[in-house]
Amino acid sequence: MGMQRPAWTICLVFVWLLLIPGAILTHVALVKLIPSIEDLPGNLILGLDQTFKFAYLEADSKLVGDASEQAINKCGFNPVRCKNEDVKGKGSNTKYNVATQRDAIVGAFDRSLTTIRRVTNDKYFGTEELDATAKELKKMTGKLTDLKAEMTCYEIIPAFCTMYSSSDLIVEGMSSVTDALDKFRNSDIVTRWDENKSLLQALHALPYFMVLGLCAFTLFWYKGGVCCCCEGGTKWGVCNIPFILLWLVSFILYVIVFAVGTALRFLAKDIEVSVLRGNPSLEETVEHFETKFSEFWNVVFADMIDGLAVLYMSSTFFTVVALLILLYSGCLCCCCPYRSKEPKAAEPAPAANAGKPVDGVILDDHQTI
Repeated sequence: MGMQRPAWTICLVFVWLLLIPGAILTHVALVKLIPSIEDLPGNLILGLDQTFKFAYLEADSKLVGDASEQAINKCGFNPVRCKNEDVKGKGSNTKYNVATQRDAIVGAFDRSLTTIRRVTNDKYFGTEELDATAKELKKMTGKLTDLKAEMTCYEIIPAFCTMYSSSDLIVEGMSSVTDALDKFRNSDIVTRWDENKSLLQALHALPYFMVLGLCAFTLFWYKGGVCCCCEGGTKWGVCNIPFILLWLVSFILYVIVFAVGTALRFLAKDIEVSVLRGNPSLEETVEHFETKFSEFWNVVFADMIDGLAVLYMSSTFFTVVALLILLYSGCLCCCCPYRSKEPKAAEPAPAANAGKPVDGVILDDHQTI
C-alpha cells in the first residue's frame, strides 16, 4: 500500500513520529513536576523555617533577652523595671565591658533576626499577625548600633533595656507568628496541589491514548483505508470507532491542560493571592518572590514552575499534533486514495444484424431465406 500512494504514506509516518517528542515532553514535565508538588508542603515549611529563619526566632529572641539581662545586671539595675519605667537617664558613669553580650546579640541578628525583620516588613508577606514582631525587631535594630565593647551604665541601661523588653514581647507573641505561618502552610494553593497530586501520576498515560487510537487508525489504513459507508468500503472501517474515542479523550485532556496553562499565563494579573497582605495578583506575587526572595523561591516553587512550563509546552505541542492527525484522517476518509481503480470488464457489443433475418440462413425445417 505504501508504494501505491507514497505521499499519503509519508504523511502517516510523519504524524507517528510527532507523537515521540510529544510523549517525551509530557514525561519530562511530570518527572519534574510531581516530586515538587509532593514535596510542596515540606518545602514550604523548609522555606519558612530555614530560608526565612522563623525556626530560630524564639531561641534567638531569648538569647538577646538573656544577654541584655546580663549587661543590665552589671549596673545593679533590675531588668524587670525595663518594662514599666522610663529608663532614660538611669545609671551612672561607671564603665563595664559588655563585648560578650554585644557579640551574642549581633550574632542572633546575623543568624536570623535581620532576615526575619526583612520578611515581617515585606509589603506582601508582612501580614497583620506579624506586625507586632516587626515592630519589636525594628526597635531592637535601632539600638543595635549603640552597642559597644565598653559602655557606661547611662548607655547600658537604655540600650539593653530596649533589647530586653522587645525580645520578651517577641517571645510572648510567638503564638501570633505561628498562626501567620500556619496560614501559609495550610493555604488553599498548598492544600489543593497536595490533594490532587495523585491525578498528575495518571497524566503519564495521557500520550498513549493517542498512540492506541493511531494504532487503530493505522490498521484501518493498512486494510485499504476506505470507510464502510463509502464505495468499496470494508468492515475494517469499524477501526475508526476506537480511533475517534481515543483521539477525543487525548485531545480533550490535553486541551484542558493547555487551557489551564494559558489562563495562568495570561490571566495571572487577575488571580488574587488572598493569603498575602493586600491580596496581590499572582503575577505580582511571582515577580516579587523571584526578585526579593529568590532563595525562598528556589526552595519552594522553582522546580514546580519549571515543570508546569514544560507541561504547558507539551500540551501545546500535542494539541497541534492531534489536530494534524484529525486533518490527515479526515482527508484519508474523504479522498480514499487507496481505493482500487481497476476498470470494469466491458460488455460485448451487440451484433450489427441482430434481430434481422439473414439470406440463405435456414430458420427451421420448413423455412429458408
